[in-house]
Amino acid sequence: MTPSEEQGLKIAVEVFEKKCQKLVRHRRPNIYLKSNAELFSDWFEDGLDEYSIQKLGANAHPDLIINGVGFELKSLRANGQIQFNSTIPCGGFRHGEVAGECYYAVARYTTERNYGYLEDFTICDGDFFNHNRERAFAHHNEQETGFGDYGDGVVRHRKMYSFPSPLRTVQGISLISKISNVHELYQTLVFDRQVDRINTVGETFTFYVYRHNLLP
Repeated sequence: MTPSEEQGLKIAVEVFEKKCQKLVRHRRPNIYLKSNAELFSDWFEDGLDEYSIQKLGANAHPDLIINGVGFELKSLRANGQIQFNSTIPCGGFRHGEVAGECYYAVARYTTERNYGYLEDFTICDGDFFNHNRERAFAHHNEQETGFGDYGDGVVRHRKMYSFPSPLRTVQGISLISKISNVHELYQTLVFDRQVDRINTVGETFTFYVYRHNLLP
């Protein structure tokens, strides 16, 4: 592992451990309320006070930088496509002069009346979505100013990206990593299985699914 990957894995595992401990105490927390999409963010950030957390704000990527590691948060009702409106999801991020590894915290909830309760949850290495970081970084959402007869209009060139949720492939509570021996480095994790992703030119990229030993 590179130093960046090692730091990314360390923070991802620590955060996963804290979230699993919360799930041991309360397996189906309420992470969605109609007209309030912030409940998942609140649940995710709860208990992370010891870390340095930078919030990038709306339409920025990733949502959080935790001790130098990016985390993009997504919650959805089904295991379909995830919408990304700022950049192509991948295993890294660049925000100004700051760059690092990027993980995706993805939750699926089931609704009861106006509430949504967590069913599946993963912290997933962004390379699971796309491994070519330079290609991902090359896409920019930009805007054209000085538009119109009086030059006071703005044209927003906003690309939208849609990729399958990792929860379509891996249900339950999991950590998905490209590192094959995470369970040897962190004793609370149990290796479950591997998932192969084959790109458009036939190259195979292998990812490893880990579970927490307190959550079957």
